Amino acid sequence: MYKHELYKIFTKKSLYITFFLIVLLLVFSNSESMLDWVMKDEIYDELYQTHGGPVTEELELMVREQMRASDAGEVSVDQATGDVQFLVAMSGLNLEQLEERKEFLASKIETLDQTTHQYLEATKELEMLKELGNPYGFYLIQAWTGMMDLIEPFFSVVLIAIMILLGLSPIFAEDHAQKTIGLVLATKHGKKNLVTSKILASITYIGVVFISLHFTNFLIQLNGYGGLHGWNAPMQSLVNYPSDYSMSPFNLNVRQFYFIMLTVQFIAGVAFGVLVLCLSNLTKNYLMTFFVSGSILGLPFILRQIGLDHGFFKTFNLFSYLEFIRIERLFDQFRTFSFFGQPILYPTYLIGVFGLVTILLLGVLYYRSKHQQVTT
Repeated sequence: MYKHELYKIFTKKSLYITFFLIVLLLVFSNSESMLDWVMKDEIYDELYQTHGGPVTEELELMVREQMRASDAGEVSVDQATGDVQFLVAMSGLNLEQLEERKEFLASKIETLDQTTHQYLEATKELEMLKELGNPYGFYLIQAWTGMMDLIEPFFSVVLIAIMILLGLSPIFAEDHAQKTIGLVLATKHGKKNLVTSKILASITYIGVVFISLHFTNFLIQLNGYGGLHGWNAPMQSLVNYPSDYSMSPFNLNVRQFYFIMLTVQFIAGVAFGVLVLCLSNLTKNYLMTFFVSGSILGLPFILRQIGLDHGFFKTFNLFSYLEFIRIERLFDQFRTFSFFGQPILYPTYLIGVFGLVTILLLGVLYYRSKHQQVTT
């Protein structure tokens, strides 16, 4: 039954056409930035020899003097050099802000009761910030940012969601449309195995889509930038990125962060896939499942566009499938939620919430399958 469900999914021509169009879009969207890098790669390599690595006070002062001379017209610099000088100067400012934040938290902790949530939260943040050391500087991480571009921006999330919706929306609805559900349920183990086989086939499909998209993007970035430079750079160096991670409290390098993002996004994809399966079972209609699931995914984006991102709506948007798959606001800053008085980091809390939601949806699927009557 599992193989049969896989066959039903992977024989849909629309999936291959959509995937091919997504690959073309990836190639086209990366071509301009990669051409720009190829034209400047030698300059960046030279700049890394003198400006690369963690920012120091001496390096920051030197760069600021160079920027002053450039602004005054005393010297002329190319765009790549100007970009690196600005990045180094900003790294110095970020390091100063980090030290100020640690001093503020240390002072705040001394004024708080050790039994309060505020004390526990401030202590947790200070401990995380102390582990960072000096995470700011100039690193060659273009290939890594290119690979992460497929994980985070809203448009990329839409592409992944479309593949999930196209593949999973018909899972139950198709059986009802073709009137084959009665034959399956009438078999000896039909009710017991039907849902399990569909869930396993769906997870397999999501895994294949996920690996295929990210591996394709990996090859594009590897070919464009000639290697995965800067894999050991702190994640706080991801400043010229769809999200600014300069103030992130997580002590991770870009390689570790990339694989954590991949893992979280795959879990989010599976959670969203289970929602699609549940709606497919409830509505018994492919188009209804597609549009309702898509609406649930896109609603937080619409709410933010019309200014509803505060109070209840802010919390609603943070705990949505969109934020879970997008990952953008999970790691960009220190953010916790209280769980019986204990501060729990936002990524951990979000995974826990959607873990419970997914278990509930799976329970609905099995319950409906168990009590579904065979009709003719």
